[in-house]
Amino acid sequence: MKRKAMHLITILCILVMFLPTVVFAEDKNETSIIVATGKDVPTGGILGSLPEKYPANAVEFVTQDGVKLTGYVLGNSNKGITLGHENGWMVDSWLPFAERLVKEGYMVTLWAFRNDEPSDSVSGEATYRRDLDVLAAAQVLRERGATKILAMGASIGGTSTAVAAPNIPELVGLGILSSPRQFGVNPAISALEAVKKVEVPSFFAVSEEDPTGSYYDEVKALYEASASKQKQFNILHSSEHGTDMLSEEGSYSKRSKEDSTVKLKQERIALADKLLLFVNNSFGQTTRTDGDRNETSKKTTDYVDSSKSSDNTSDYIDKNKTEKSAFMNPAIIGVGILFLLAIVASIIVKKKR
Repeated sequence: MKRKAMHLITILCILVMFLPTVVFAEDKNETSIIVATGKDVPTGGILGSLPEKYPANAVEFVTQDGVKLTGYVLGNSNKGITLGHENGWMVDSWLPFAERLVKEGYMVTLWAFRNDEPSDSVSGEATYRRDLDVLAAAQVLRERGATKILAMGASIGGTSTAVAAPNIPELVGLGILSSPRQFGVNPAISALEAVKKVEVPSFFAVSEEDPTGSYYDEVKALYEASASKQKQFNILHSSEHGTDMLSEEGSYSKRSKEDSTVKLKQERIALADKLLLFVNNSFGQTTRTDGDRNETSKKTTDYVDSSKSSDNTSDYIDKNKTEKSAFMNPAIIGVGILFLLAIVASIIVKKKR
């Protein structure tokens, strides 16, 4: 009987050894959604300078509803960032900030949303499912090695990112620039409802004089609805929209006075610095020294409502909410099961004596 019990324990030990592999296999997407890379990826459309600057970084991938998208993956890291462009803007409108993120040690992806060439075109309700594009972009980053994701978007790209955010695995942060609360008429595709489910640190920014529409109330509503306890609301006193708020040039700036223009430029630079600090804090990373400005941003664990304070501070991420508990580690689970089985086998042997 002892021999049978030992055989049973041996078999169970072998099974437990393979448990981590089985558990991890459940989380891994076995089929890649990337269908082409490099020169085989379509170019043109709204990609801007990306095909010329980064031809080897091109990827074509497929969303869960079968839409092919064209994008680019820059950098190589286990910390990934999705950058959704605004409607009517070139994909490379994110490029200056994306390159800055890469220098900070992140992997980023930029892509053309559905119905923006060279990505596929769709019709009907599928037109508004750009949240699926964001989810696919996040999956591309995971396939390339990212284990944590920060999702960011401008205008409709931010709205779509917010809708996707509750469904992005290992999300550590959310960034919204000049985004409306709704895209389309389907109430199920609502950024306002989605942010109520997002508890990770969140960054909201808008211009008081946005030339494309009244976005202040839209972004303010998203900020107020957000479930995050580590959120900030940033206001620019200028005439920019989306990624233009991060640009030193400020494409939509209509101020004529030289002193005012300099002041607004500094405000945009400060917002870009603050967004970078937010990203680094969300990933638990210290901001590097910016050689151009000879500054180093400081981390802080204080929550600051930027609508009430002008301090250049960001949010501290609660890792207990964004990382898996040690008790969910497959190896620990396996050891626990083995221990319990050993006790059971021992009891069986004693009863048979």
